Amino acid sequence: MLDLSGRTAIVTGGAKGLGRAYAHWLAAHGCAVFVSNRPAPDGSSSARAVVEEIVAAGGRAVAHGGPVQMPQAAAEMVRIAGRHFGAPDIFVSNAGVQAFRDFGTVTLEEMDALLDINLRGVLVGLKAVWPAMVKAGYGRIVLTGSSAGLWGQVGSADYAASKAAMVGIARSLAIDVPAGADLCVNVVAPAAYTPMSSGSIPAEWADYASPDHVAPVVGWLCSDRCSTSGGIYHAGAGHVRRVQILEGPVRQLSEGDIDSVMRGLTAQPEWTSSFASGAEIMPELVKAMTA
Repeated sequence: MLDLSGRTAIVTGGAKGLGRAYAHWLAAHGCAVFVSNRPAPDGSSSARAVVEEIVAAGGRAVAHGGPVQMPQAAAEMVRIAGRHFGAPDIFVSNAGVQAFRDFGTVTLEEMDALLDINLRGVLVGLKAVWPAMVKAGYGRIVLTGSSAGLWGQVGSADYAASKAAMVGIARSLAIDVPAGADLCVNVVAPAAYTPMSSGSIPAEWADYASPDHVAPVVGWLCSDRCSTSGGIYHAGAGHVRRVQILEGPVRQLSEGDIDSVMRGLTAQPEWTSSFASGAEIMPELVKAMTA
């Protein structure tokens, strides 16, 4: 059992699906959790509902409803979390939106709205928590990527771009960690049945692909047992694997004309699509869907 007693976590997008599962898992393992989520369309606080669940189960949590892409809201998260529990030493950046649409017809304004949350929101949150973690010499950060950002996904160019960016951010920050600091930054590419993915995964597979099966992976990445940084972890349906970026052998341009050199480059084996990569993470579901 991992013990996160004495730790304080901020979980953005923490009121539904994966974020809710992460918040519950962290709280159940002793962590004080700051649950951030924008208000529901009717103005109610979905984050507060999760906090009430955690507190009822004996955990510690507070809610926040500010938009993740606003610096003032991010600074407020850190300030309120510190006032209640102490400076945050765990940051799970999970808030995000998805939209399937034709790239030829989607407007720049529509793409900007998605990127504002999925990319700017992550950077704003990181800017808020990073100084305190560096000062303390300790921190665990988990960014939410996607297999769509690794292998591509139909009708998802802007979404995939925002999720692919998590890899570059995590790997760059892992390099930027000051010498001697115990600060790890990793990416999880989750596969789960959530309100966001319900259009792609049939409801009868909700338990099989429950976010609760991803939460232990994120929880471990948030713990002091994790000493890796810059890693990418694909998780879902009780499975997990490490994702790697591979390069083929180097060729010299002087070996021949540019056409023969370029055509002779060797590609290492990789998945052809996000659906193909997910076939091993959720095999029973994919088998049923393709039968």
